[in-house]
Amino acid sequence: MPTENKPMTKERIKKYASLKREIAMLEQQIYVVGETDPVIDYANDYRSGKAKPIVIKGYGSRRIPRLSRRVTACYAECEAIEHYIDSVDNSTIRQILTRRYIEGKTMRETAAIVGYSESRVRAFLAGHFQSQSLLSANNRF
Repeated sequence: MPTENKPMTKERIKKYASLKREIAMLEQQIYVVGETDPVIDYANDYRSGKAKPIVIKGYGSRRIPRLSRRVTACYAECEAIEHYIDSVDNSTIRQILTRRYIEGKTMRETAAIVGYSESRVRAFLAGHFQSQSLLSANNRF
């Protein structure tokens, strides 16, 4: 899920909470897989000068690298969303985006916190995303 060249859209920002839940789920899976998949290997200990067989026990799974890559991709997308919101010049829009998408507040809660009506907050967001899509379209040419 490379995020470098993808324009920031409302749809991407709306995925933030889901990405955070997915990270928690994947990290739990990595922990459980690491605890439940015993791995046994054999080697020789040459410290005494002679080969003495030893058993090496541990935990691991072939799933862990795949799960770890997914966690890394989710963290990168969350970081891109956070960076985008931090870079918004308009303080009101930045507060609305943070409350609504990062903190997961409802539109009503967000409106109450920032001191505007719910319809005004919706209008702020609509105007912001419309201007962003126009900027994005102009930058393609």
